[in-house]
This record gives sequence, C-alpha cells and structure tokens, in this order.
Amino acid sequence: MIKSKNKIIEKKVIMTKPKDDKYNLLFMKISILEEELKKINQITQKLKIRAGLWVANGGFVDTIGSYKIRLPGDRASISLIYPNETISDGLRVEYTSFNESELFISEALETTTSKTSGSTIAFVDGDGSSDTITDSASGFNFADGDRIRIIGSSSNDGDYTLNGTANTGTLTVATGTFTAETAGATITIYQIPKTGATADETAHVNLNRLLCLAVIEYVKAQQKDLQGDIQSKEYYMKQFWKKIGDDQSNKRNISMTFPLSVYSVK
Repeated sequence: MIKSKNKIIEKKVIMTKPKDDKYNLLFMKISILEEELKKINQITQKLKIRAGLWVANGGFVDTIGSYKIRLPGDRASISLIYPNETISDGLRVEYTSFNESELFISEALETTTSKTSGSTIAFVDGDGSSDTITDSASGFNFADGDRIRIIGSSSNDGDYTLNGTANTGTLTVATGTFTAETAGATITIYQIPKTGATADETAHVNLNRLLCLAVIEYVKAQQKDLQGDIQSKEYYMKQFWKKIGDDQSNKRNISMTFPLSVYSVK
C-alpha cells in the first residue's frame, strides 16, 4: 500500500511462475518441500495418537480417547507414560526419567562402594515379620540404613533400604517387601546413595567428584557470561568440557598387547 497526498494507491503483488529455467527448478523444489512437510506433519500426528505418549506429574491410571495410560505407582515425578495395551504400529520412546528428589544425596558417590554378587543369595518372606536376604557364603558388607539395589533376581529386583540386622549373612528390610526366592540365580546387590537430601552444606550433588568439578566450571562460565567477560567464559567452558571428557575416558579400561618377535630385546 502506497500513500500519496490525496489518495491511497493499493498494489497487489502476484507471484507468477518465472520463465527462467533456474527459477523453475527452484519453484519445483519448494513445491516438493511443502508436500514433504505436509506428509511429515501427518505422520507426526498419527504417531502422537498411536504412541499414546503423555506427560504427567503423579501416579495414576486414566483413559485418554480409547487408550488406557499408566504411570508406575512408585514414580511421583514428571514422566512420560505409555498405554498398557498393544497398539499396532505404535512408537515407544526409551528415555531416562529424572526425579527432582534425587538431585541431592546425603552421602558421596565415592563412599557407596559395597557390592556383593553370587548364586548363594536367597530372599525370605517373613510372613508378618521383617523380610530378609540371606547369603550362605556370608559375603555381605552392608550396614543398617544403607540403600541397596538388587538385580538378577526373579521377582525382587529394585531399590530397598536396610532396616534392622545387617551382617555378613543376613540383611533385613521392612515386612512385605520380598517374594520368597531360593538361591541359585546369580544375583548382584550393590550400595546406592541415599536420596532426598536438602540443598545445604552437608548434601552432595548426585554426581561423582569429577562431574561435580565440571559443574563448578560451568557455573563459573555462566557468571562470566553475565558479566560480559567472554574470554573468561570460554576458558571455563573449555575446562568444563575437559572434565566431562576425562570422566568418560576414566570409564574405559583399554589394554594393548603386542607379540614379541624372536629378535626383540626384553
């Protein structure tokens, strides 16, 4: 629209198909791209419906549309939830849920090193009394109040808190915790940090020591960014990524061997 002294002149711009071959090709590519975007949008909408993915805060079972959705009862954090039924051509997303209560722990990761593994571990249902874990090989090295994680059992995998007797042959937990299970399967029990700590001087971030140092470097970098000191920010970010890389490299245990020839010097 163009304004003059006495009247307003309207001009309409109409896009016409250009005659130049180069522009013809460009218009053709744009048309193809638009069609592909439409298809992607349609597929996305179908996946959203078929996957039945929803974000929820809390534990409940509900029905949305014609699908039932379920959130495990032991989770109360914000999580993705899935239908508890088979959906043809459905999409399942694998992800790691993060519970805000697990951000701070009351003991350092470096101190939670107790671990036991073997085929001599059994689970005992106390039938009204405290349930127990027994090890005929007396290999336990945990203490009362420790948090433990069990893997490899038939029915009792999970995280538990020891409550009562904790010696080399017996671990005690709350009543009604375990399903009776005899020894035989190879079961691993290891200590995990106690979660739910408040953010104070006695708490620990739920990271190992090297990653904690990396977080400090990141915070320093953000402070320098707010101050407008870009050079210092880049320095601290470099230190941050270096510590992240060191943490990953520390997890790799690589050994190299070379055969010795008959003429080599030992």
